[in-house]
Amino acid sequence: MLANRTEWPADPVIGKVFPCLEPDSLLQVLRDTLTAEPAERRAAWTTCSPIEALYDPGEHVRIAYVLLKDDSIPSKRAWPQGDVIYVRYPVRKPMSRRGSVVTIDGHEFEVYRFPNDRRLRGLRRFAHRDRAASLWQHWLSEDEPTLALDADSLRRSLLRYVPEQKWIVNLVATCYDGEAQADTKRSVAVRSAGVRECKTIYNRTVAMRRIRKRLDGLFRVPKPVAIDTKLGLLAVRWVWGDPLLDLLRSSDADAVLKLTAGGLHAFHHAPIEDLAHTTTEDYLAGVLQCGKDITAAVPDLGTAVRGVIESLKARVPGPPAVERTVHNDFHHKQLLGRSNRLTILDLERCCLGDPCVDVATFSAQLSFLSSRPDVEVSQAESDAWSLGFLKAWESVTGESLNVARLRWHSAVAMLTLARGMLRHLRPGWPATVHACVERARQFAEARDDVEAVT
Repeated sequence: MLANRTEWPADPVIGKVFPCLEPDSLLQVLRDTLTAEPAERRAAWTTCSPIEALYDPGEHVRIAYVLLKDDSIPSKRAWPQGDVIYVRYPVRKPMSRRGSVVTIDGHEFEVYRFPNDRRLRGLRRFAHRDRAASLWQHWLSEDEPTLALDADSLRRSLLRYVPEQKWIVNLVATCYDGEAQADTKRSVAVRSAGVRECKTIYNRTVAMRRIRKRLDGLFRVPKPVAIDTKLGLLAVRWVWGDPLLDLLRSSDADAVLKLTAGGLHAFHHAPIEDLAHTTTEDYLAGVLQCGKDITAAVPDLGTAVRGVIESLKARVPGPPAVERTVHNDFHHKQLLGRSNRLTILDLERCCLGDPCVDVATFSAQLSFLSSRPDVEVSQAESDAWSLGFLKAWESVTGESLNVARLRWHSAVAMLTLARGMLRHLRPGWPATVHACVERARQFAEARDDVEAVT
């Protein structure tokens, strides 16, 4: 990420600052200017590697990096072995007292040393092993009172860190079970985020687990372990399982897709209270923002994006026949498990709306897998999986798909994916964004009287 000049956004407002954020150049600047860190610690840094970016075209960019003494450390172990910082442009006035200002090629940037992210204060409990072990033992005492955690066995690894938004880590430790008189392993995923977000995800997870008998054999939902509404922390049991793409390759793909379709159908009928109502007009408004962001970062796509949006505006579908609980971010990375049972992840974007949104997003992203550089999927595989899922959906629900509606939401899904790739500056994002826009065009301009849905 950001290691190749051809991958820098051509943003007319803040595009000039991206060369300053190239990791190798940034390493020396940080070694020279972060004087709050001991000189010997700064001198030991040999590698600066990006973890995550959050880029809003025309407005700002925030990128988290890890500073390492050993460049052989795998990314998931980068914390706590490395020093994590994030850099923000432009500088806010006033900025947090925890931040520093560094000047790079005449441009001022904010720099924050992890774990001093002002919006994620709960994560400071995990910066030191003893404090992390103590807090987890407190949770265990309420969740599984017979277990005693072995603090020396505790391992911490970074799953995701989005500056000022969320931070997720995995904790693994050996525990002694006093009742069974034997050792057992436990693992949790801990999210540090805004208090409201943690409460929302917790409540939705609890609601889904209340009806898990209905989902048995279809979907599982991770069990909440603890929530701290003062610190903005949410811990859930770690989910063991294989990614969906591995399951599709290693087992009966049609059976896995039928299980997925059945689980999604059951999910849509799950009663979750206080969901925001999302309409087709809301998705259209989101597409307009996607188009604005894509053309700001990749100006040469302006004509193509405007063409897709005009097609979508001319074909806006009417209200759905029925509104249900919608996952609203349903794609292959949201599922883990075995070929006979899957676990669904990430309930933070759930809403009340059109079930076709999930069907379209999932099938469209499956059909697009062959165009993604981060996975090795052939065109034949991606097409077969996408079509197989749609056939499974019709079989499970006993209803025929509305092809025009499906294609409209599929085009929306492709533009949304394009925006996500550029917003997080994923490796190879320019090629992926171009491919997403082309795929969106195919969906948006397809003739409605053509039966094929992929």
